[in-house]
Amino acid sequence: MKKICTISGKEFEISKKENDFLEKITPIFDGQKFPFPESTVSPNERIRNITAHRNEQYLYHAKSCFSKKPLISVYPENFSGKLCSREEWFSDIWDPMEFGKDFDFSRTFFENYADLQKEIPRAATVTIGNENCEYTTGTGYCRNCYLINSSEYAEDCMYSKLIQKGRDILDSSYAYDSELLYECFNVKSCYDSRFLHNCKSCRESWFLKNCIGCKNCFGCVNLRQKQYYFLNKKLTKEEYEKKITELALDKRSSIIGMRKNFLKFALQYPQKYAEILNCENCTGDFLIDSKNCVNCYDVEKSEDVRNVYVGGGNKDVQDATNVYVNVELCYETLGALDAFNIDFCMYIFHSQNMLYCEQCFNCKDCFGCIGLRKKQHCIFNKQFTKKEYEKKVVEIITHMKQTNEWGSFFPIEISPFPYNKTLAHTYFPMTKKEVLKKGWKWEEDTLDKSQSSSHETLLPDSIADVPDSICGELFSCKSCNKNYKIQKQELKFYKKSNIPLPEKCPDCRHLERMTLRNPRELWNRKCNNCSTEIQTTFPPDRSEKVFCEKCYSEAIN
Repeated sequence: MKKICTISGKEFEISKKENDFLEKITPIFDGQKFPFPESTVSPNERIRNITAHRNEQYLYHAKSCFSKKPLISVYPENFSGKLCSREEWFSDIWDPMEFGKDFDFSRTFFENYADLQKEIPRAATVTIGNENCEYTTGTGYCRNCYLINSSEYAEDCMYSKLIQKGRDILDSSYAYDSELLYECFNVKSCYDSRFLHNCKSCRESWFLKNCIGCKNCFGCVNLRQKQYYFLNKKLTKEEYEKKITELALDKRSSIIGMRKNFLKFALQYPQKYAEILNCENCTGDFLIDSKNCVNCYDVEKSEDVRNVYVGGGNKDVQDATNVYVNVELCYETLGALDAFNIDFCMYIFHSQNMLYCEQCFNCKDCFGCIGLRKKQHCIFNKQFTKKEYEKKVVEIITHMKQTNEWGSFFPIEISPFPYNKTLAHTYFPMTKKEVLKKGWKWEEDTLDKSQSSSHETLLPDSIADVPDSICGELFSCKSCNKNYKIQKQELKFYKKSNIPLPEKCPDCRHLERMTLRNPRELWNRKCNNCSTEIQTTFPPDRSEKVFCEKCYSEAIN
């Protein structure tokens, strides 16, 4: 059924399978069914709303509400809630049940919930098993890393996102089982390379796109198992090495020009409609080993999921993001691990039958709770018997239906994060004017004029001219004018790799790297070779030649 989104005004469709899913997850309390209503907003707007409650990139200074010790936090400095270290949060120095509240039926559900959010302490960052990784979040079992997020088993990495089993990696995103990389995006099993995009098993190469098994290649697209190629042309070893030497890759002025030229060069080669591998009946991008996945992105080993952004090992999930490992019957949720039958939740782990809950571990049958561990039949962090629980939930749901809140995710207005510092802004960028018009938060990037750098014109062009004493000096970002520094670990990497210092701050480098990724949205268009209808993340007005699976395979082989 066709509908018009009440937020964007754009047409979207509710399929029979979506309605069947809603019927399947209908909650039952005290013998009564409480079906969720059909959504009145498009899938994109649903994901925008969900991801506006997640900051995984920006860090701030804070203090523990318990020990008063300084913290590094994902929450902005004007955050009015309580923060503590990860260790304190999991300790027995506090009890989340002590913050339990009675539901006030004179107010909306979300007003009640926002009050509870302000009282419950939150862990300042999400980390586990790290060593010397204070300035990271969303990281596990990492060592000597700085300003990375959403990563596991990373070592000596900086300014990067989603590094899985990586070492000596800077300014890269979505890098798996790789080492010694710089400015790479979506790579696997790569080594000692710079500026790779959608590549696998490549080594000692520069500026590659959609290449597999290549070594000693420069400026190449769609190559397989090649060596000593320069701009897709075969050279001898001696010719290749001479070309590389002449390029002066140690100079920033050379790199900037090459980067722009390579992007133009790549346009002449066909692009695959989507990155989908070993899947059946799936649409979206970056999908692996999955079945019946509709409009999904960065998903693997999943089945019967729809509108899911980032996840793996899921079944029967709809409108969710960052959900991993045995998540089943999940609807409109941000962050889940090993969870069953959870709806309108944020960060639920090893739990089941949860509604409108947040940061709960090993719980079941809870409604409107935050920060609970090993609890059952709780409402707003208060304990009930099973009979009392079901009766009270019926009363609250009835109230939510009257206030038009039942079946809606937490509104962006109660997110603790400014929109431009959230994952939503990465997926669905908005201007400051657009954000403020909606009444959402926006954070200005302030420039401290008292620390304004006098060195921006002195940033050496060649890494060979950079002294060790440059560490600690302030530089001004060419894009946003914010100050940034070169860290000792960072300078060591640049000198080891013989690459020039960056002229932009880490945040701007990250945003520039994210532009390499297509929008997380599907368009109907035709293969530029055979005219077969395809669904692709390449918008129709883009200049790339987009091929279907068959034509792309034929073109590169």
